[in-house]
Amino acid sequence: MENNININEIEALITLLDDIDKSTFDSVQQKIIELGEDTIQKKQKGFDNSQNSLQRERLAFLLDKFKLTKLNKEIIYWSENDTHDLLKGLIHIAQFGFPNFEISDLEKVLVQLKEEIEPLIKDKSNYEIMQEMNKIILDKYHFGSNFKNYSGVNNSFINKVIEDKVGNPIMLCIIYLLVAKSLKINLIGINSPKHFILAILEKTSKDVTFYNDELIDQVDFFIDPFYQGIFYGTDKYDLMLKEINFDLNDKVLLPATNLDIVKRVMNNLIYALHATGEKKFAKSLLKIVDAL
Repeated sequence: MENNININEIEALITLLDDIDKSTFDSVQQKIIELGEDTIQKKQKGFDNSQNSLQRERLAFLLDKFKLTKLNKEIIYWSENDTHDLLKGLIHIAQFGFPNFEISDLEKVLVQLKEEIEPLIKDKSNYEIMQEMNKIILDKYHFGSNFKNYSGVNNSFINKVIEDKVGNPIMLCIIYLLVAKSLKINLIGINSPKHFILAILEKTSKDVTFYNDELIDQVDFFIDPFYQGIFYGTDKYDLMLKEINFDLNDKVLLPATNLDIVKRVMNNLIYALHATGEKKFAKSLLKIVDAL
């Protein structure tokens, strides 16, 4: 957290970033760099509120530098220590795009979904459980597929998906996965060749592990939130894989770990940034993904 001295200091320094004197700017920039990553939120606020083009340009440069450094440090630590917490990894990515978003707003929606679904699924079959999840998430809360901007940057930021209620396949699946985890539903992500989907496992007393080659054999059926939450039986899914010449022996590799999911979200972000001309930014993010 920023202390009062840092807040006051960074606010004063930001006001000097429009100074056209190079020596003054160099001195101000160095002091901002020395204050470190804890000032990202204040710099972002300064950027959002600034009407000065030179000041915004210089703040953008500093923000890019700090946000990349912060994401690299946080996501590497997460990959080594916290992969059990999918939401935390996604928050790190979201804070890269939106440093000042309120995490509590995101958590509140997930809790609401959990509390509404929980009483509806007691002693229900897998089929009935997923029907209720579809009814609440898709029908009542109106989360939907972002066909209009399928490859948009905001599809990789969970705060924007929650706020706008539209997302790409993996982000809609993530909403289901986060709620399912809180309800102890055996729902897993599937790195399907076309786009990311879900699978619910047959009831088992054993702990689910993503590093079990037999996990795919425990699938009851598949679910695709991006296409209105449609269900696929295992035979139907195998047929779909055969139609694209997918080797069914490789099905054991399709269940996605939390690390797989975060990497796929970041790769989507990289693609989106590259497509919008932010190629240097995309290249920097690719280095982070490669280190995971």
